[in-house]
Amino acid sequence: MDDPEQLLTIGVFARRVGLAPSALRFYDDCGLLRPARVDAVTGYRRYGAGRGRRRGR
Repeated sequence: MDDPEQLLTIGVFARRVGLAPSALRFYDDCGLLRPARVDAVTGYRRYGAGRGRRRGR
């Protein structure tokens, strides 16, 4: 089972949710899907493992 506090790189998260990393960067820029953390030096985005789960409709 995934640890909900585990942070994933943008590439791993993108594969998990079925999006391109460029789409995630675009969504971050638009404020639609913000990463859990952004490294201040490198700008690398990290996403929470729990964010990749789909909610029931």
